[in-house]
Amino acid sequence: MGISVIYTRFCIVLITLFCAFCLSAASPVVVIHGKASIANKGEHGYAAALARHAVKWYRDGGIAADISDDTDIAKSLSGRKVALLVYCASPDAKQLKELRGFVSKGGRLIVTYSSSQELADILGVRLGSYRKTIGFAEMVFANDRPVNVARSISQSSQNIFSAYPIKGKSTLLAWWTDQSGQSQGEAAWLKSKNGYWMTHVLLADGGASDKADLLVALTCSLAPSLWTTAARSRLSSVGRVGPWQGVGDAQSKLAKMKVDGRVNRAANEVAVAADYLVKANKKIAGGDAAAAWALAKEVDLRLYRAYGFLQSPSNGEIHGVWDHSGQGLYPGNWERTCKELSARGITDVFVNVAAPGFAHYASQILPRSPLYEAKGDQLSLCIKAAHRHGIRVHAWLICFSTTGATTNRMDIFRKNGWLLGTTAGSTQKWLDPSSVDVRAHLVSAAKELMTNYRIDGLHLDFVRYQDYYNSLGYTTRVRFERDARKGKPVANWESASKSGATFKEVVRWRAKQVSTLVAEIKATQRICAPKVLLSAAVLGKYPTCVESVGQDWMSWLSCGYLDYALPMNYTESPAVYSSLLATQLNQKRIAPRIIGGIGVTAAESRLGSDKVIDQVKALRAGGAAGFVLFDLDATLSKEILPILSLGITERVTP
Repeated sequence: MGISVIYTRFCIVLITLFCAFCLSAASPVVVIHGKASIANKGEHGYAAALARHAVKWYRDGGIAADISDDTDIAKSLSGRKVALLVYCASPDAKQLKELRGFVSKGGRLIVTYSSSQELADILGVRLGSYRKTIGFAEMVFANDRPVNVARSISQSSQNIFSAYPIKGKSTLLAWWTDQSGQSQGEAAWLKSKNGYWMTHVLLADGGASDKADLLVALTCSLAPSLWTTAARSRLSSVGRVGPWQGVGDAQSKLAKMKVDGRVNRAANEVAVAADYLVKANKKIAGGDAAAAWALAKEVDLRLYRAYGFLQSPSNGEIHGVWDHSGQGLYPGNWERTCKELSARGITDVFVNVAAPGFAHYASQILPRSPLYEAKGDQLSLCIKAAHRHGIRVHAWLICFSTTGATTNRMDIFRKNGWLLGTTAGSTQKWLDPSSVDVRAHLVSAAKELMTNYRIDGLHLDFVRYQDYYNSLGYTTRVRFERDARKGKPVANWESASKSGATFKEVVRWRAKQVSTLVAEIKATQRICAPKVLLSAAVLGKYPTCVESVGQDWMSWLSCGYLDYALPMNYTESPAVYSSLLATQLNQKRIAPRIIGGIGVTAAESRLGSDKVIDQVKALRAGGAAGFVLFDLDATLSKEILPILSLGITERVTP
């Protein structure tokens, strides 16, 4: 073996070891979520989910942050410059000692949502009391906020733990306002020499880009050297938008395209991006990393616009949004929401207003919600504004899930015997699809919506079982034996229902229970509201969803029970997305009745506008009727719809 070969291999080993060391080295930033400090174990998963969002926002902003829970604070803080504490509700004496030691050695803290006055003392903050509210809509920041922080950031927090600055120790950084911009008299953020304090948590309810910027800016203000890290990271990947690997690649590919108005507009945006990139590199070379970081972000924004300009609208296509909040983008102002959606080319809004546990409208069947009591009939207000702006309204009815149900409501379900039994013998927070009374109740709710309101569509959700193996309780067994076995008992139910011929029988029987509800609602619709469209949000993995949750939605389309199915194809993977569409759109008579569900800000997927465009293009290629975006929030409003409206949803004047 030659010396040059040995030397080459030696260098490869050194490089590999160095990369492994870099990957294993602790980041200067750590996100620590509550676990030991949260007494309610049911909240542990929530805190962890919030922390994962924070880690992603850091990554989006160019900072690789580690994540851990608070069971070993000393280990988590070791070697760090900044620690973000997410919902560390009530740290004990040992944890507090470690946090004080961390700060005394120069470490800095960003604390979100804690009830610990001892922890607040470390940041020079005075705590107030727990407060519930439905009026908070934005965090408005003071003029002396850190560089690159937006003036206001959307967030609909419904509860906070009040906190106040202490003279000489902390100051107000941001305060809560309502939708009209009026201050609510409560601090959102406080700052001190030791870090920052937030009276709630950063929610993944929209405004993702602003929240990523906020975390990076706060962190870098506490450890300024991190601006260089963040800027270099952003510049290393800048311009990777849509089919382009960078600004130069975008320019090269556009130069090969036939010149027309769209290409010209895209080329102009890329030219601006190229100018920003030059300026960004000059800024970082000159030592102004914060400015370079902001310019790098502008480069990507311009390329998103360029990619948006290259797209074209499709006549007659359904452009929908799911509104999970049930009150629009601007609670109390449906007119503003619908005007904005119309301007962005949205044709349909699916508004979440009904469930066994609540109604955001004047229902005589379902329990009226606190939102209805506080802000009025959301469905009526939505219809009035939407129709004025040419938008169709689909009333979103949650079927078997008990989400939003009060304790009293759950007691009623339990007393009526409506709750689905678990295999272990308890009950789930889920209504039993095999109950005739449950189905009759839901049909009545559907009929009320279709007859009392001028809706354009009724949209069914959670029209399925919750799972399979945990939903094989006593009632399920008895009803299965009665319906499918003519009363003959199933021997060894626990094992027989999970494999073999009996398993297949149970799968078919469960699917029939769910299909019966859809068929009954369709029969009611044909009689009382023949012009109302009936649709359902369904799981994308078909036919496995028939087995797992009893949702045979392809048969609903084939039998005419639905006008449209909206498969929730929530994924960031192009390969997975293509695989889902290959199954869903493979029948020419079915494809035009599919409205593809795109998870822009779903728990399973977070998509930039270029990825949304790519998924829409795939739906079009397969002959789908259109698309619907989840969810109507600040991210959709500020980051996605403006780009789509440049081409995909552009309003074309006849």
